Formats: sequence, structure tokens, C-alpha cells
Amino acid sequence: MNDLDRSIEQRVAADPEYADLRDAEVRRQRLIAQLVEIRKANGLTQAAVARTMNVGQSVVAEIEFSATLDRYAAAVSRRELQLDLARS
Repeated sequence: MNDLDRSIEQRVAADPEYADLRDAEVRRQRLIAQLVEIRKANGLTQAAVARTMNVGQSVVAEIEFSATLDRYAAAVSRRELQLDLARS
């Protein structure tokens, strides 16, 4: 067990909700990584996606690199979202 694992273990022991928060963050990062991978595989730039969404490129960058997705999901949902990250 490394220092990071010990730190996480201590935080979970001190705050049981920490594990849920950590798991949600891992799911969020996986989802964003998958969406970026799909964007690139389709030959799309952030600017091209932004044009399709009728927003500026900086909005797409913020979605890909920040907590915007979490804030958006919380804003549109009346319940906790369970993101299915399995490929079909």
C-alpha cells in the first residue's frame, strides 16, 4: 500500500461519504475521457463541436477539463445520476 492508498483509507474512515465522492469523480473522469476519445476518433476539434452546440470553443474546453459536467448534471437532475460507462 502506497501513501496515496493510505491517505484515501484514512479519509474514508474519517468521512464515509468520501468514498462515494471519490467514486463519482472517477466515473466523471472516465466519462469525459471517453467523450474526448470519441470526439477525436470522429476527427472533431473542440471548435467544431462548439459550432454544433452553438457555443464558444472555451465552453467545450471547460466541459472537457473541469467540473462543468457535474454542475450540469446536478442542474438538470432531480436525483443522483448513475452514469453507465460500460461500452455496449
